[in-house]
Amino acid sequence: MGESIPLAAPVPVEQAVLETFFSHLGIFSYDKAKDNVEKEREANKSAGGSWLSLLAALAHLAAAEKVYHSLTYLGQKLGGQSFFSRKDSIRTIYTSLHNELKKVVTGRGALGGTAPHVEELLSHLSEQLCFFVQARMEIADFYEKMYTLSTQKFINAEELVGLLDAILKKYSSRFHHPILSPLESSFQLEVDVLCHLLKAQAQVSEWKFLPSLVNLHSAHTKLQTWGQIFEKQRETKKHLFGGQSQKAVQPPHLFLWLMKLKNMLLAKFSFYFHEALSRQTTASEMKTLTAKANPDFFGKISSFIRKYDAANVSLIFDNRGSESFQGHGYHHPHSYREAPKGVDQYPAVVSLPSDRPVMHWPNVIMIMTDRTSDLNSLEKVVHFYDDKVQSTYFLTRPEPHFTIVVIFESKKSERDSHFISFLNELSLALKNPKVFASLKPGSKAGSEVHCDDSGYARAVEWTCSCTSKFQWDIRLGRIMTGKFIPNWSQDSMHQCETKNLWWNLDFSIHFIYKFYLT
Repeated sequence: MGESIPLAAPVPVEQAVLETFFSHLGIFSYDKAKDNVEKEREANKSAGGSWLSLLAALAHLAAAEKVYHSLTYLGQKLGGQSFFSRKDSIRTIYTSLHNELKKVVTGRGALGGTAPHVEELLSHLSEQLCFFVQARMEIADFYEKMYTLSTQKFINAEELVGLLDAILKKYSSRFHHPILSPLESSFQLEVDVLCHLLKAQAQVSEWKFLPSLVNLHSAHTKLQTWGQIFEKQRETKKHLFGGQSQKAVQPPHLFLWLMKLKNMLLAKFSFYFHEALSRQTTASEMKTLTAKANPDFFGKISSFIRKYDAANVSLIFDNRGSESFQGHGYHHPHSYREAPKGVDQYPAVVSLPSDRPVMHWPNVIMIMTDRTSDLNSLEKVVHFYDDKVQSTYFLTRPEPHFTIVVIFESKKSERDSHFISFLNELSLALKNPKVFASLKPGSKAGSEVHCDDSGYARAVEWTCSCTSKFQWDIRLGRIMTGKFIPNWSQDSMHQCETKNLWWNLDFSIHFIYKFYLT
């Protein structure tokens, strides 16, 4: 007879309860997680020991996570008596929780009959949860910082990326136990999305086409993964006169805010890189795509030009000191182009209704030079009338490297409220403070964002039925190198050296843009 296969040791009840709890927490089902541990605590209230203490802490953890993802704590002051009073700051909530977990680590829970190996597991998990709670407090402080920045003239996204990276490095692999893996995964998903979006914001402001597109794509993909978690969860609603229906769970405010930030950055990306994107499609199709962006910068400027008969509206990029500047679109990493000189250091990266008016450019650069201090305030609108060419210029600077100029080929008053308001509104929208102000729930800054991201799925379907020319260009790129670009990372793209493929890849990148606005 063959030897019998030994049966696996039964999973301790405590471990099974913990795995269920963190599975619920990993899919942001806070109430189910809290209900489960409270029922277990009620059933074992006479047992005492570390197990009972940990169950109480876990119930508080589930409630804390719900508050954290709701962002209701932003802008609130210390105070209040109850453990989860809305007057309590998120730091107070997590500090109390941290103290509870520390008691389990040090064995000061209470006397009880928990098996030694289970006690060891509970202590080990509690120790790692202490690190998780500390990480949560620092990320919560980070959101508080972003919220307060909404009142600033300019938000330095690059500085925010540095602060976030420091937090991630500090807590990397500090809560890695397999039982905690759902919690670790949800934490990593959130901070990855936030990091990609902040990097994209910094890169768009530096007019870096491919890095900003890659980060937008990465954030979009991970937000889609996150959104599917809520789509898979259904909640039942009972009707007044009988019957019931099911609908997807409403995502927390934090998820909706990240979606809002992504959509705002996509609108800004569409505007800053409009020239490069529009080269790969028809004018009518590009107009249809950008009209879906919110706000539609291109559409707003076009309407302003028609209404007030402006000769030109341009977005100027000051590339002085930028060694990597090579012009519109994507460029092969090994290609060389001599650094711009003279007026070419101030290209119009966006110009409406047509190419930049060359005859006005010396005047524009002169005004930018003479009124540097006013423009660098990032809030003033500069006015200049040149009687020699009978033209009026209005300029403002939304962020350090970019200046908006409106040119009229007639005399206009510097007090004209229509022009001043237009430039102030356009500049404010590009600075993006309203999105940061909308971190706080109930904020009037910006409209509510819904979790309907079906555009990506439609885009995949569109890709399968795209034009034969597009299909041929992709195939051509593969044939010429025998390689296929495996994923959306800059490093993998740079592995290919054939410049002909880069033209086709550049072409493909512009079409990928449609994925987000289809």
